[in-house]
Amino acid sequence: MTHVEQVLEVKALNGESPAWSEARGELIWVDIRYPSINAFDPKTRRNRFWELPSWIGCFGLTETGAAMALRTGFYHLDFETGGLDFIAPTPFDQRRFIFNDGKCDRRGRFFAGTMFVPLKPGQHAEAEGKSRPLFRYDGAGEWKRVTDPVQTSNGLAWSPDGRRMYHSDTDKKLVWVYEYDEDAGLPRNKRMFADLSSGEGGPDGATVDSEGFYWCALFGGGELLRFDPSGKLERRVKLPTRFPSMPALGGEGLKTMFVTSANWKLPPEERGKTPDGDLFAFEAPAPGLPASHLDPRFISGPEG
Repeated sequence: MTHVEQVLEVKALNGESPAWSEARGELIWVDIRYPSINAFDPKTRRNRFWELPSWIGCFGLTETGAAMALRTGFYHLDFETGGLDFIAPTPFDQRRFIFNDGKCDRRGRFFAGTMFVPLKPGQHAEAEGKSRPLFRYDGAGEWKRVTDPVQTSNGLAWSPDGRRMYHSDTDKKLVWVYEYDEDAGLPRNKRMFADLSSGEGGPDGATVDSEGFYWCALFGGGELLRFDPSGKLERRVKLPTRFPSMPALGGEGLKTMFVTSANWKLPPEERGKTPDGDLFAFEAPAPGLPASHLDPRFISGPEG
């Protein structure tokens, strides 16, 4: 049985989007609903954070900080100065959607999906009204639609050679794999990779290790699942939280699997009484791959 350690007791409402910064020796991660971006040092167990003006879905690392997909737009935060600069507007109605899972491909292009979270309490929509595609940011304020619409975009990851792209819909409990054209930055020939509809929970954030195995968090199922490149389930890792949100490999030699989690699903009076929302880690069976950084040409704003 895999030994999983609680490395940070933080009680995040919606911990997400971890990425290892080799230059800083820190795990960068976000809390979507208590909007902040965090930097965790596993050697000192110190976590520092920057509060944000609106919900954050994901980010791409840069040389000086992070380019962040907020509900109100795409921004860059400088970790040293705290300066927040506008890059681009959102490609969706901010009153109804937020950015969710996203990251950079191996060429430094930024991709992000969405989730239906209306500002008006109790607002509902049919499934098609909740669905939006995965977007690719092309610079100068332009976003391109690159997949079919999904309800809760998650599970984005690329194979070590960059020729495969993975993507999931948490609501439908499905994970797909595409052939990925690195030169064009486009996924093609979508096919089923994993159908998790028969079990508890749904596929959330994901990563790929150096052996090409796909790891995904089972939100509501309390596990990490590791699939081989053919889609065969290779192992399950039971976690101390029911709501793991995303794994990322980091630490020395990229051999430590970090896992963020959430507690927003719990009644307010129960938050803080369980490990839900904390950060966990364990020794992985294979090391990871360096986190891709955003190509600097995409950081300038719409007029840049």
